[in-house]
Amino acid sequence: MKTKERICVLTYQTVHRKTMDTLFRLKINGYENVCVYAKPFHYIKKYTPLIVHRPVVEEFDCFNSPAYSEIIYNLGYEVRNIDSYEEIDEVPATVFLVCGAGLIPAEVLHKYCIINAHPGYIPVVRGLDALKWAIVEGNPIGVTTHVLGDYVDAGDVIERRKVPIYNNDTFHTVAYRQYEMEIQMLVRAIEQVGNISFFSDGEDYPVHRRMPNEIEKGLYHEFENYKNRIC
Repeated sequence: MKTKERICVLTYQTVHRKTMDTLFRLKINGYENVCVYAKPFHYIKKYTPLIVHRPVVEEFDCFNSPAYSEIIYNLGYEVRNIDSYEEIDEVPATVFLVCGAGLIPAEVLHKYCIINAHPGYIPVVRGLDALKWAIVEGNPIGVTTHVLGDYVDAGDVIERRKVPIYNNDTFHTVAYRQYEMEIQMLVRAIEQVGNISFFSDGEDYPVHRRMPNEIEKGLYHEFENYKNRIC
């Protein structure tokens, strides 16, 4: 059995693929004292990408029911529905893992050790659509685990790894490999958090927004050029 101290997972009160994959890996890795803190999901989607590169929630159709919480209980884990992060008070947790969180207040960030797995090579690739921007701008494709704080996709970096790229890869095989690495590294960070690799404020690199459709149209072509340069 892993550490007896509590591991907390931040997520939403809705079906969520990354949350379930993280919980399954925690269970496989022997973590027993896990609590899921779930906030209401209020996000209204204003942007539709041309290319979907994250695993879609429909792959977990079996969780589209009240049994969603029951599955978490069956893993031996606790679920707490909250309306705000201020309700998390004096939790004796080793770390918090971010699976879906939205904006976390600064006082909460400074109170707990909250770990995020960013699908980008920090500090070079920051912000949204990190994989897509890495390809278009010719930057490393990677995953970084870091402690949340005062900097966006920066701060105390725990681990940073590049995603392997092979000759027969497509954009989507790389995207899924990156996602799997993200889950693995997020759970692995529990044991690594005491050894910070380096600190970066990220100020020399932009924080990207969603990739405009005009740029996204050429993404597959850009990926082939990217792959040819490194393979």
